Amino acid sequence: MASKIVMCGPCSRLNKSSEGLKYCTDCEDALCTDCTALHSAVKLLASHHLVDVSVTSGNTFNIKKDCNDHEGKYLEFFCSDHDCLICRTCMANTHRTCGKIQPIDVAAEGCRTSSMLENVSKDIASLLISTKALSEDRQKKKTSVGQSKAKVLKEIVKFRQKINYHLDQLENKCCSEVDILESTISKTVGNELSDADKRQHIIQNIWEQVDFFTKHGSESQLFIFLNTVKSDISRQAVSLQDLIPSLETNHIGFEPSNLISVMKTFGSVKQTSIPCSVKYQHPKHMQAQTRTIPQKVPTKFEFEKKVNISEGRITCIALTIDNKLLICNDEAKQISLMDETGQHLKSCTVTDGYIWGIAIIPGTNEAIVTLPNDRKIQFFNITNFTLGRQIHVNINPYGVAVVKDNVIAGSVSGEVVFIERVSGKCLKTLKVGIGQILSIVPGVNDKDELLYCCETGGNMIICLKVDGTYIFSKILKEPVGVALDSKGNLYVTGYRSNHLHRISSDAKVDDIFLKGFDGLNQPLAVAFNKTFEKLYISNGGPGNGKGVLIFNCK
Repeated sequence: MASKIVMCGPCSRLNKSSEGLKYCTDCEDALCTDCTALHSAVKLLASHHLVDVSVTSGNTFNIKKDCNDHEGKYLEFFCSDHDCLICRTCMANTHRTCGKIQPIDVAAEGCRTSSMLENVSKDIASLLISTKALSEDRQKKKTSVGQSKAKVLKEIVKFRQKINYHLDQLENKCCSEVDILESTISKTVGNELSDADKRQHIIQNIWEQVDFFTKHGSESQLFIFLNTVKSDISRQAVSLQDLIPSLETNHIGFEPSNLISVMKTFGSVKQTSIPCSVKYQHPKHMQAQTRTIPQKVPTKFEFEKKVNISEGRITCIALTIDNKLLICNDEAKQISLMDETGQHLKSCTVTDGYIWGIAIIPGTNEAIVTLPNDRKIQFFNITNFTLGRQIHVNINPYGVAVVKDNVIAGSVSGEVVFIERVSGKCLKTLKVGIGQILSIVPGVNDKDELLYCCETGGNMIICLKVDGTYIFSKILKEPVGVALDSKGNLYVTGYRSNHLHRISSDAKVDDIFLKGFDGLNQPLAVAFNKTFEKLYISNGGPGNGKGVLIFNCK
């Protein structure tokens, strides 16, 4: 069947009939050969994107270009800081302080080979797989509903058959009792009938004799017989008078049980449910990595590069699931994102003030940031880099970790507070030391969930279970940051000593792996990437010492 002919848009509006050969995705118009040439010749239209009109069959290039926030304004720019499209009014009102705003055409360069297209394609592929599995699962469930109905109907019929059998047995028992009772009554009545017949025969015989003597005997004979028979008649009268009151007339009756009134229902039909077997997890949140995490412990760290920062200092580093660095800059009051090489990607300013610690909530696109001076915990979306809700806490929070549904924050006076993430309710407070808990890192041993706390003021590394049970402590000079390798060894930065300590998982061995001559200058945060191939340490020292040191793990 021949494809439908698409007419040229401009020609049609001029009451001409020309076949469209090209399609402008910007104008959303089909163009004939002449209009295509004119379209390309006009300077304003020369940059428009043209495709063969055949590709529009069954497809559309109708993309929403209007700004949701400002009616009548078109989306013209892209803000890298907030990872969003904006119009001119957005740029003037809410993005004046953003560092990187580009026209959409400029920002879109290389889009076909960008990681964004790759990520979106992966997201769509993952969704397609899950929705296909969901459709198949629901189809199976739809079929199983019919099967379960047939099964239940069979069970109902089987139950009815059991009831019928039981009723038949009860009926047979009642019938048998009727037979026995009828036989007993019949036997008694039969005996009574025989006795009545005998009495009738005797009386009849006496009457016949009286009648005979009356008709044929002399008066003397009749007189003698009447006198002799009076006693017999008297005996029969007394006997009959005694007998009749003792006799009964028996009937057989049936009194049904209250089974019908008791049985209000034949049975109950119930619906049971089990969770859907289809699983979906956003690709960015999947815990399984494409690369195998090495299990060997690093023997040394080879300096790769230093990433300088223009202002402030980095107090905490968290790694996203795709190996990007999420960092807190306390003096600049910014949360920033870097790639593995230290290349800055985007930033967000926390307007409420001074920040310190950051922890990613596993399985979500959110992170937690601590605001010590304001006694708050700030939620933060790591996908679109926007601030979310806040929770007021009863401490000045510094170090922070997330374990299951609980946010765990360290205070300035050696306390660790457990906060329910959803409600913001304080669940419990543990007193673990006397100084500032500047960092908290969760970990696990063979059977327990653990917390490793850097108590800076008390010069102590403390390990405890999440229930508060003490495991061990280790004295170090002003420990600030802590990280774990794949074997559970601790890597701790010493702020005044300019050392990176490695403490064994049982705290019995303490090695110094990096020192001041390796570039450490009042080190703060420390973190491994997800594959334990790189180590990141932030410096907080004066002058040009501030920045992030990147080491290769050997």
